[in-house]
Amino acid sequence: IIMYGALLLFESEFVHIVAISFTSLILTELLMVALTVQTWHWLMIVAELLSLACYIASLVFLHEFIG
Repeated sequence: IIMYGALLLFESEFVHIVAISFTSLILTELLMVALTVQTWHWLMIVAELLSLACYIASLVFLHEFIG
């Protein structure tokens, strides 16, 4: 559904479709890890937040390669 929505919204710009699908993949994987874990350790929370922060930082600092 995300891919179809991206195709409808950004049909002329394939780079946006790739960025949207990769973002949804990253967020889905982080969510699946969070939902799978039964007992949380504080380092696991730090690792989840650090992974999300690294991805957001890459979007901010590498935006010229994406757009």
